[in-house]
Amino acid sequence: MRRPIERILAAAVLLTACTADPVPKPRGYFRIDLPEQTYRQWTDSITFEAALPTYAQVGIRKAKDDARWFDIRFKGQRATAHLTWSPVNGQLQHLIEDAHTFKSTHQAKAARIRSERLILDSTRVFGTLFDIEGDVASPFVFYVTDSTHNFLYGSLYFDNRPNGDSLAPVTERLRSDLRHMLATLRWR
Repeated sequence: MRRPIERILAAAVLLTACTADPVPKPRGYFRIDLPEQTYRQWTDSITFEAALPTYAQVGIRKAKDDARWFDIRFKGQRATAHLTWSPVNGQLQHLIEDAHTFKSTHQAKAARIRSERLILDSTRVFGTLFDIEGDVASPFVFYVTDSTHNFLYGSLYFDNRPNGDSLAPVTERLRSDLRHMLATLRWR
């Protein structure tokens, strides 16, 4: 014969074990609140001016030779667009090949690379924009030039591990903001 305590414990276990079937919960991500899309004019006295998002901060880094390096920091989105301005100095073909070579380094991880030509005759801004889809380090790469004096190369990076699906809303917004910057770009 069993003791009364063992009977009570066995009954308690049986009563608490009889619940509804467990339901697995889907993996979720945090809600992303993007700031309002407003712009302000930004000017570098030597290279170019453009309309940038009000929530972006521009930093100028020290560069080698005649090049100038800029970082457009999107702090709330934990992303940075690294820009390099270079004088053409008769090296336009070499500068364009370098931009395409860098874009090609993403092909192993990219699901798709879409290119788009940018031709703004009125402001002499010509170039190519690359939307790189998938879990890549830089989802947006571009270069623009006036073909004679100015060449601007840029790439967007996030501060965390690449995850194209979860970063998609932020990536699309920043691509849109950078496209707006390029559409309003004026050479100095």
